[in-house]
Amino acid sequence: MTAAAPTLHSHRHGWAHHRPAAREARAKPIEIYAPDRHTTDLLLEHAAPLFPAEIVPGCVWIVRLQPPSNEGGWALEVLSLVQRWLESARLPFANVRFDDRSYLIRPSTELAQFAAAADSTRELSSLATS
Repeated sequence: MTAAAPTLHSHRHGWAHHRPAAREARAKPIEIYAPDRHTTDLLLEHAAPLFPAEIVPGCVWIVRLQPPSNEGGWALEVLSLVQRWLESARLPFANVRFDDRSYLIRPSTELAQFAAAADSTRELSSLATS
């Protein structure tokens, strides 16, 4: 059951403005295809601490992630998540769908190094502000 979007009335013009539904304000989901149940479970283990995740019902193993709509930087977190999953599952690539586009992601030591550098920079800046 979906709740109706609240309506705001304009006293000046006598007409109503409608707020976009909550799902329209959320970031679009990301779908990651997995080859089997084992790798799907492994992906869910990696994703659970970072994003709401679910298995999409169907005949193909797909994990759907819901990135936060109000935070920047989630794309790098998703790429880092996929990289960790590829390495731990020993997969040669991942098929990822986002915003009606498909991406083929391969394991990359460069991306892993970039993510580690970003994490260490974030840690240093949080230490400096404490």
